[in-house]
Amino acid sequence: MRRPASTLHVEDEGSTLGVRFGAINKKTWGKKMSELDVFGFIGTNRSIFATFFLCGVLMPLAVVIIAYLFRNFSTVIRGGAMVSALIGVVMLTSFSMGAQNAFFMMLTTLSEMAGNGSEIATDFLTSAGLPIGETINPPGWMMALSLVQIVINLVLTVYVFLFAQWESS
Repeated sequence: MRRPASTLHVEDEGSTLGVRFGAINKKTWGKKMSELDVFGFIGTNRSIFATFFLCGVLMPLAVVIIAYLFRNFSTVIRGGAMVSALIGVVMLTSFSMGAQNAFFMMLTTLSEMAGNGSEIATDFLTSAGLPIGETINPPGWMMALSLVQIVINLVLTVYVFLFAQWESS
């Protein structure tokens, strides 16, 4: 049976984890990843995360501008726009956190590779001050700040759409 190109294939061989995306190269389907593959995925992941992060920084500005432009509409229309903005805040946060968690999974894969004797992975992790052969988790403050940010964005979004007193000019 033919597998879809987007299927993620994971194989567990003892303590190593081999992962391949079928869309990359059909000849390498099911084969173990090299360190270069992991570094390539990490680079792609970081560019995706940077884009989401930039969107997260600019989204509150966009919410305020949209709320200001909608200030003279009825409460129902402003409420609809507010719900749309709230959904956007939650989705953007979940996508950003998903990209960040995937990054730490990739670092853990590199750590496992280093634990199994990979010189390249060992050099990289040692230079970054990360452990060898262990699971690498995000720091607790990172999750706490993400949750604080989402709460602030949700509260401010509701406020600017429904309760802010804009000058009628």
